[in-house]
Amino acid sequence: MRNCVQPKPTFAVLLLTAASAALATNAAERLSEDFSKPPQQSGWIRFGDTELSRWDSVGQQLEFTWDSSRPNSGIAHRLPRVMTDKDDLAFAFDLELLSHEVGVDPARPSTFQIAAGLVRLDAVRSLDYVRGALPGPRDTLEWTWFGAKDPIAASISPTVIPSDGRLPWGYADSFVTLEVGTRYRFDVQYTASDRTLRLRMKTGSEPGPSLDSIVLPPAFTGFSVDAFAICSYSAQGQHPLFGGSVLARAVVDNLLITVPAPPVELVRIDGKQVSFRASKGWRYRLEASGDLQEWSVVDTVEPTEDGVVRMSDLRDAVFREQFYRVRAVRP
Repeated sequence: MRNCVQPKPTFAVLLLTAASAALATNAAERLSEDFSKPPQQSGWIRFGDTELSRWDSVGQQLEFTWDSSRPNSGIAHRLPRVMTDKDDLAFAFDLELLSHEVGVDPARPSTFQIAAGLVRLDAVRSLDYVRGALPGPRDTLEWTWFGAKDPIAASISPTVIPSDGRLPWGYADSFVTLEVGTRYRFDVQYTASDRTLRLRMKTGSEPGPSLDSIVLPPAFTGFSVDAFAICSYSAQGQHPLFGGSVLARAVVDNLLITVPAPPVELVRIDGKQVSFRASKGWRYRLEASGDLQEWSVVDTVEPTEDGVVRMSDLRDAVFREQFYRVRAVRP
C-alpha cells in the first residue's frame, strides 16, 4: 500500500495597507531636515519655477523666494502616507527674512502671503489650485504671513482648507510683524481630538508673542495631505478690487515634521492567525487569497484601545497555501 503524504500548508502575510494614511496614537514618525546636503539627495521635489529655491552650500540652509508674479512653485517633501484631519500633525521650522515687499505689482497693490505647510502635492501643482480665489485652493494646512500694506496690518494667518475648497475654512489672524534679518522659529501643531491648530513662535532664543489658535468649525468637511511644501503662490485669480502681490526672500532651516506612526506594526503570523500592534480609531480587516488576485475578508476587528490585536482565518477549509493582508480603514 502506498503512503500518501499531504503537503504542509504554507501561510504568509503579503501586504499591509491602510485606506487612510496614518494612525492617531502616541507613537510618531519624525522627519528632520537641516539642509546640510542638497535637498534632492533627501527626497525633496521642486515644482513650478525651480529657480525660486536654492540650496546654500556654504551656510547649509535653504534659500527660498516667494514671487507672486510666477506660477505656483515650491519645494516639497512627501509624507510617509496620506494624512487627514483625524490625525495629529505637527511641523516646525526656522525662518529668517532676507528681503520682503508687498504690493509690488501696481495691478495688485495689496498684501499677499508667504507660506509653508502641509498640502496635497498633486493639488497644489495643478492649474486649478488658485490660492487667491474661492474655491481654488484645497487640502491645505499651512503657516502664512502677510506683510503690512495700508490699511492692512501685518499678520501671521494660518489657514486650514478642506478637500472641497469650500467655506468654512479654519483661519485666524495674529497681528505680528516679522523683521528682515531676525531669526524666528515657528511651531505648528494640529490635534485631531479637539480639531485645533496651535501655534508658537520664538524670536531668536526668546519666546515670541502669543498666537491665536484655530478651531475647525463644525461644518468643516475634512482635509487630506501628503507632503510638506514651501509654496510661492501665483497672484492670478484674485478679485481685481482686492488683489495683492509679494516678492520676498528668506532662509528656511531646521525643519521638523511629526506624523503618526503606521496603522499596522509588529506583525506576527502563526498558521492562520495574524497578530499585530493596532490602535483605536481604526477598523481592521484580515483578507485572504490563494492566488494574490482574489481577496476575501475573513475577520474584522475594531479595537477600543491601543495594543496587540489577533485576527484569525476561521474558515473550515484546508489550503495548500494562503496569503494574508491586513487593511486598516477609518470607521
